[in-house]
Amino acid sequence: MADDHEQRLEKLEIMLAHATHTIDELNTVIVEQDKKIDRLTRLLGNMTDQVEELMENVLPGHQSEKPPHY
Repeated sequence: MADDHEQRLEKLEIMLAHATHTIDELNTVIVEQDKKIDRLTRLLGNMTDQVEELMENVLPGHQSEKPPHY
């Protein structure tokens, strides 16, 4: 009976170790994705500014209007 409990406990400990490892790996992926999203957001903002500046130079007086959902 005690041997059965020891086996069950060992199995649970192994499962917990695997789950902890998986959580750590997922956290690393999320942190990297967050960095990429921040970088892409900055690049998109810069590109948007450049396009608006180009539009102003090509069509003086041109005002870009944001869609109503902004």
